[in-house]
Amino acid sequence: MRSGGSMIKTGPIKINRGIFQGDTLSPIWFCLALNPLSLILRKTKYGYVINKNRQVSINHRFFMDDLKLYGANFEQLKRMLEIVASFSESIGMEMGVEKCAVLDVRRGRIQETEEGAILMNNITIPALSEDTPYKYLGIKQALEIKTPEMKESFKKKLLSRVGLLLRAKLNSKSLFTAINIWAISGMAYSFGILNWSLTDLRGLDRDIRSMLTKYGVHHPHSSTMRLYLPRHQGGRGLLSLEDVHGKNVCDLRQHFLRNNSPVFRAIREADDRISALKLSDAEYQVPRCTEGERIEEWNSKALHGRYPAHLKSEDVNRVESLTYLRAGYLFPETEGRLLAIQDQVVPTRMYMKHIAKQAVPSDRCRKCSRAAESIQHITSSCPILAPKDYLDRHNSMGRIYHQHIALKLGLLHDEIPQHLYQPKTLLQNQRYKLYWDATLITDRGVAHNRPDVALFDKEKETCLLLDFTVPADENLARAYSEKITKYHELAYQLREIHKLKSVGVLPLIISVNGLVEKHLPENTERLCLDRSVISSSQKQVMLGTARMVRRFLQGP
Repeated sequence: MRSGGSMIKTGPIKINRGIFQGDTLSPIWFCLALNPLSLILRKTKYGYVINKNRQVSINHRFFMDDLKLYGANFEQLKRMLEIVASFSESIGMEMGVEKCAVLDVRRGRIQETEEGAILMNNITIPALSEDTPYKYLGIKQALEIKTPEMKESFKKKLLSRVGLLLRAKLNSKSLFTAINIWAISGMAYSFGILNWSLTDLRGLDRDIRSMLTKYGVHHPHSSTMRLYLPRHQGGRGLLSLEDVHGKNVCDLRQHFLRNNSPVFRAIREADDRISALKLSDAEYQVPRCTEGERIEEWNSKALHGRYPAHLKSEDVNRVESLTYLRAGYLFPETEGRLLAIQDQVVPTRMYMKHIAKQAVPSDRCRKCSRAAESIQHITSSCPILAPKDYLDRHNSMGRIYHQHIALKLGLLHDEIPQHLYQPKTLLQNQRYKLYWDATLITDRGVAHNRPDVALFDKEKETCLLLDFTVPADENLARAYSEKITKYHELAYQLREIHKLKSVGVLPLIISVNGLVEKHLPENTERLCLDRSVISSSQKQVMLGTARMVRRFLQGP
């Protein structure tokens, strides 16, 4: 072997026997050791004829250490068993006789017999009765696969695993990844082997959604299409059993249709709607719902479609806006509540009266009574919530930026947890002055002279005015232009009074639903801050929105 540019020669490596768990080479050695047995069995010319015209026969199926033998009669089967036993002994393996059985089938019927196969050393392999199935690669079968029994077994295992994961307190992305990898992949093993109807699959998808709803992970009226979209597309990344089934069956069909060996051709001819693959029908198309179709249906909904419409706006940075979904750091219940707010299906008075058609006396806001109680009104335009709830959400974003700027400029030396950090009105050193929510003095009166943050650089003779805004989704562009206009006069006077070379206005905007205004990444980079600051701010804004809506709806 080569190490550090030089060749190192080891002593002889003695390979004895045994498979080592976790060792990638061991399975390869195992297959190499058993491969000659397959060649020996082929050369015997024993086997069951599956196509007399083409003289196609089969005498064994091998998957790792699981072997199934086929003989034209009992004598052939016994001879092949003796070959397997002899070969196993010669390579130092032992046959798991307790897991073996003989099934005698004549003219399509299982023969009841108590006589098994007696091998060398008086080892007897018992015979199976008609009522006793055996398990091969995890599927119970006898003369045919026990489809109803196996479908019920797979269904119970699927829902049991989903339930265990929902009780595991994982974050949102980890939860859905675990469901896909551990629960749904176990179910997918049966696709193409067992006959699953679309009704079966849609019913199981519905059962999973019901469990998600029971644990508060999915709102019952939230977009179903969105649940199955990838997270980078604004969805939650759950795999649909209907889609997974369609893909698996398509892939298996392609495998059998591409191979032109005599055995495969015989299988295709024989499979006249016998298996789930329907191989005799070359034109058969497996029903599937594509990602594009799901996105189109999500966009087409009157309420659900408003968020993706805003997401596609040219005033929105789509990639940064979906950071919270791609990272998946929220609790599943919190994420479900946020998506219900984005889908506008939370029980506001307007929703209950006009959408749910319930007997609500009035759709006026329960706090201010000035406007209809829509989700937009609650999150961005209720005058009763503005002095406290909106201000707290606004300041939670501002505090994150203020602390990171102070740390970057050496005005602070130790980072403080965000929820404990309280900005000082003025932080300064020999070069920088950093103001927080301070009135800036000017010669002439200025209507707007109190930006959220003002940063003076004495060395470069510059000033940056930062203002944070959390508007409604549809007001992102207007909020940006308003902030630029709002501080134009203040910027002019500061430049004149302090003899500055430049004064810049940087609006930093994230909407109530976490949409990132397109200039925010650029303005964050102008402050020499990492883009992770945007993600942290987005998280605080959305959590503020979720808390506000929950308290509002639970209040009087």
